[in-house]
Amino acid sequence: MFKRPKDTDSNSSDKDTLPLPTGARIIEKTAQSEGETSANRVVTPSYEARKPAVRTLQTHTQNNAGATTANLHVGRGLKLEGKIQSCDSLVIEGDVQATIESGTLTITETGEVRGEATVEQAEINGKFDGTLTVKKCLTINATGKITGTVRYGELKVEQGGKISGEIQSTEGAAATARKGDTAASA
Repeated sequence: MFKRPKDTDSNSSDKDTLPLPTGARIIEKTAQSEGETSANRVVTPSYEARKPAVRTLQTHTQNNAGATTANLHVGRGLKLEGKIQSCDSLVIEGDVQATIESGTLTITETGEVRGEATVEQAEINGKFDGTLTVKKCLTINATGKITGTVRYGELKVEQGGKISGEIQSTEGAAATARKGDTAASA
């Protein structure tokens, strides 16, 4: 709890104590004893303390001026079921069973995803089971494991990464579809 400075009126009402604006600091006077000069100490409120950042893929698309990005972070130990749409960036550390449509998908080492996902880019460090469609680049790191149906534009697999099931490049699928169209017309 913060101490009231000695030079303020003790009869002031509670309406004078409003929440501090973002970035505000409190200057607290330290205790004084005889013969010492007063000293001040800057105190950062706990709600202003910074949390460590989680590394995510950066989207390469330009946002409109003034538009905000939609980011979702499913933390460690959380379970989520349902449908996730319109995320620019989705980071999963917990357990998710869902249909996902997102810009970028990052599954951390503790993350597990079951279901269907259609994303621009994906970085897999944890587990994915289901149907994964990545329009651009799919990166599977050493701790990543994917099982099920996988479609990708570009694939990067780090030594130790695992992928099993039906695997197909979207460029290969487009070429196969074009060959089928020309054969049907001939």
